Amino acid sequence: MRYDGEHKERTRLRLLTEAAIMLREDGPSGLSVVTLMKRQGLTHGGFYAHFKSKDDLIAHALDTMFERTCERYLTKTRGLVPAAALSNYIAYYLSPAHINKPGQGCPIPAVAGDVARLGTQARKRFEAGMVKLQRLVALEFEGLDRSQEDALTEALALLSELSGAVIMARAVKSPAMVRQVGLAAHTAIATRLGLPLPVADAADDAEEPSRPSHRPHLSDEDAAPAEM
Repeated sequence: MRYDGEHKERTRLRLLTEAAIMLREDGPSGLSVVTLMKRQGLTHGGFYAHFKSKDDLIAHALDTMFERTCERYLTKTRGLVPAAALSNYIAYYLSPAHINKPGQGCPIPAVAGDVARLGTQARKRFEAGMVKLQRLVALEFEGLDRSQEDALTEALALLSELSGAVIMARAVKSPAMVRQVGLAAHTAIATRLGLPLPVADAADDAEEPSRPSHRPHLSDEDAAPAEM
């Protein structure tokens, strides 16, 4: 059966969305082409109608991750003055909702360690995506009267601090320590930047870390990108 270009593009989007989740949850070695295609109800051979190789898939999945992450940043900061925008994004980034769902979150803490061991193409895509996010964050610092150069430096420092804290929080077992890492990082960053200090949320006590790694395949109706 022949499909039109629109159907092919929808299928490609579904594959990229699922691959982006799998890559963040299981790393490159856990991203199986056979499993990916099976989850979408497709045959292994159909993969090559969309991608040249697994490396090509990973490169494009990195693009997808950062596109969704930048979209999420804009959603979280839309309509806010610079200080409030930074506060809101920091709170989201260090929240259990983000920490406990690596497959849906920022790719920096999820895949940076893996990408460092991949080839040139993947590392270039990762760097390009990170720079795009850095520039978005830098706009908030420019709004706080930093020069463009200083704003870019502060944005990069902030992303480094946030991603480092998330990596630590994801590595520990107890929900209490997950919250402690996030709260400590948030407090230190807010103090340094002169932003409002975070308040510990007792409602988080009941929240257990979740590391889902098995999901049903997406139907055509569910082909919209997952939150990232």
